[in-house]
Amino acid sequence: MIRFAHIADVHLGARLRAVPEYPGCPPIDPVQAAYDAFDVLMRRILDGRYDGVLIAGDLFDRHEATPRALSAANAALADLHDAGIPVALIWGNHDAESPLPAQLLPPPTCWVAPIEAPATHFWPDSGIALHAQSIGDPDELRDLAAHYPDPVAEWTNIGLLHTSLTGNSSRRPCAPTTLTTLTTTGYDYWALGHVHRRLPVSHAPAVAYAGNPYPARRTEYGPRGFLEVRPVGPATVVRIDTSPVIREILTADTESDIWKQFADYPAGNRTIIWTLSGPAELLQPARDAARHYPGFAVAGR
Repeated sequence: MIRFAHIADVHLGARLRAVPEYPGCPPIDPVQAAYDAFDVLMRRILDGRYDGVLIAGDLFDRHEATPRALSAANAALADLHDAGIPVALIWGNHDAESPLPAQLLPPPTCWVAPIEAPATHFWPDSGIALHAQSIGDPDELRDLAAHYPDPVAEWTNIGLLHTSLTGNSSRRPCAPTTLTTLTTTGYDYWALGHVHRRLPVSHAPAVAYAGNPYPARRTEYGPRGFLEVRPVGPATVVRIDTSPVIREILTADTESDIWKQFADYPAGNRTIIWTLSGPAELLQPARDAARHYPGFAVAGR
């Protein structure tokens, strides 16, 4: 069975925002936590021996073009190359505002889609034809998908695109297009980036956002990770949770509500950052309760 890992919006160099700090709060390094999440994701992909990796844009963060971010990207691509796992990479709008893509040293097994026009790349061992175009203008408003190549007969066809679609799930337009444009290409799967939620857009054919590997913004709730794609036949998509930090909403009207939610939510080996939704006077009781549950922290509203 052929399996691919679809990742997106890694934003190497970025940090977790609105991380709580108070006496007794578990220590959370907002920069290190993002790198830890990427490391866990990469280990899961390498251990899973996937047949390929699809990176759907925003590998780098436009605000933090650090040597560490570049080193982490080069190391990850080198590890995938050494493991015999090919990569298809497109640049997103954050990459277009960063100097790091020009400094990246992709190995021979990493195909970087061009900026000038959509192109097709083949993975013969898997029978996959990849169609993609990178973002070169951070304010790209053209419908790039409208000009993607026709599917290649006798091959499984996958499209990669960094797009806001019609903008319903994104605050910033990027290569806008419609679901109809994507689904009428005849491709078997569309690997999307730009939206920070793991979001199924269509099932037949399969179109999906991978979301980001860690919850950078305070409103990015729920588990994070990547998508496992099985593209042969009717394409199927499986969510793979890898982030060691998760944000969730703590909805409470009373202290007993707080204790019940702590008891019902399994932290495992993860750090859970609750955002309180309830009376402000419950913030301190919630933080007091968190001390009885290792790995939990509580942020204000």
